[in-house]
Amino acid sequence: MTTKKEYLHLIGIGGSGMTALANLLLSKGYSVSGSDKNDFPARKDLEKQGVKIYIGHGVGNIKKPQAVIYSSAISKDNTELLQARKKHIPLFNRFDFLIKILTEKKIIAIAGTHGKTTTTAMVAYILEKSGLEPTVYLGAKNKDWPLGSKWGRGEYAVIETDEHDKSFLKTPAFLSLITNVDTDHLSVNGPYQTKFSLLKKAFRDFAEHNSTQFVILNNDDNFLRKLGGKSKKNILSFGIDKKADLTAKNIHYDGRNSKSDLFFKENYQGKLNISIPEKENIYNALGAINASYFIGVSFKDSLKHLKNFSGVKRRFSIIYNKKIAIVDDYAHHPTEIKSTLKMAHRVFPKRRIILILEPHRYSRISFLYKCYAPAVENCDILFLLPIDPANEKPIPGVKSEKIYQEVLKTKSLKKNQLYLANNSSELFEKLLLFLKKGDVIIFAGPGKIATLPHKFINFLKRQNEKKF
Repeated sequence: MTTKKEYLHLIGIGGSGMTALANLLLSKGYSVSGSDKNDFPARKDLEKQGVKIYIGHGVGNIKKPQAVIYSSAISKDNTELLQARKKHIPLFNRFDFLIKILTEKKIIAIAGTHGKTTTTAMVAYILEKSGLEPTVYLGAKNKDWPLGSKWGRGEYAVIETDEHDKSFLKTPAFLSLITNVDTDHLSVNGPYQTKFSLLKKAFRDFAEHNSTQFVILNNDDNFLRKLGGKSKKNILSFGIDKKADLTAKNIHYDGRNSKSDLFFKENYQGKLNISIPEKENIYNALGAINASYFIGVSFKDSLKHLKNFSGVKRRFSIIYNKKIAIVDDYAHHPTEIKSTLKMAHRVFPKRRIILILEPHRYSRISFLYKCYAPAVENCDILFLLPIDPANEKPIPGVKSEKIYQEVLKTKSLKKNQLYLANNSSELFEKLLLFLKKGDVIIFAGPGKIATLPHKFINFLKRQNEKKF
C-alpha cells in the first residue's frame, strides 16, 4: 500500500532560494506546484520532475495543498497568500520550511554580506568529494547543483543563510561561519531601519547561537575581529593580512587562477590552487577549508578537492570569449562591483572594460548611491539600466540617474564614458555603435539583467557575427 504524497504549493517558485527548496522537497517525496509572476530559467527542469507551474498569481492556483510556502519577496496582499489564509491552509516562510525539513541534519550555516554563496558551494563541494554526502542549499547554481540544491544521505547540511530579513537568526546551526559584514539591507522599512549597528548586532547574535562552542570568522574583517575578541565562543579564524588560525601567504595570481601557500597555526599545510580569481575567493576558500577541517576533512584533502572547484554561476562567469569577452556577474553592492572590476583587469589585462550595471532595490540605491561612484571608476565605460525594484515600491527621487550624477560629480568617470539606457533594446543598439575587438563586457546585477548576456550574444550573431 502506497501513501499519498503530501502536496505543497510554492508562491514565488522562480526565485533562486525557492527553486532550490522545491528541488529538495521533490527529493524528499513531496508533490509540488508553484507560481511566479514571470517565467524563469529553471521552470522546464522543475516541470520535468512533475512540478505544476503557473506563470502569474491567481486564486485558482491554490489546489487544496497541505501547506503553502512563500518567499520573502511575496507581498502581504498577494492573491494566493490571501486565498490560503481564507481557506485556513498552513502558511510557511521559505526559510522556516527549509529548517523544518532539516531537523535531523547538522547544519553548517554560512552567513556574510559578500562571498557566502561561493563559500557555501566550496564547503559542500569538499564534503561531497570527501564522501560525506551532504545536503546542499545554495542561493545560486553551478554544474554540480544545477538547481542550487541536493538532498544528501549524510549527517551534514551546508546552507547559505540570508540576513536581509533576519531569517538567518532562525538557523539551528551546528557550526556557523561569517565571511564579512558590510553596509547592506539598511532600508527604512527593513529590520535594521538604516542602522548599521543593528545589522552588526544581528551578526553578533548569529555567531553566538549554535549548538557547538565554535564559530568561524574572517579575521581581516574589522568588525568580525572585534567580535571574535569578545565572543564567548571558541573562534576558528582565517585571514590573509591579519594573524589568524588559517592563513594564505605568498599569493600569486595568473589570469583566472589564484595560488598561495596554506598555513595552520603557522605550520605549512600545502598549496592552495583555485581556478577562480582574486583575493576575495582566497578568503572564501580559507573559510571553506576551516569549516571542513572542523568536521574532520584533512587540509590535504580540502586542497586536493578545491583544485577542481569550478565556481558558481553568475560569479564572474565568462560565458563568451572570442574577439570580445562577455562576463555574467551577480555583483550589485559597491564593494562587489569594485571587486568584479578588479577581477576583470586581472583576467583581461590591458583590455577595455565595459560595465553594464542594473542597480538593485530602491532602498539600496537611496542608502549607498554615493558609494557607487568610487566603485565604478576602474571601468572604461559604464552603462546604467533602470533600477530593478525586486519587491520594493519606488522611492521618490531614487533612480539610476542618482548614481549617474554622483559619478559625474566626483569625476569617477568622464561624461563620454557614462551612458543611461532605458531598456535592453536601447542598450544593445548603443553598445553596437562603439564595440571594439578585445572589449570585455560585464553584465552585473542580481535581477532581470541575468537574462541579458545570452540575449546580447544572439543579438551580435544576428547583427555582426564576423566582427565579434
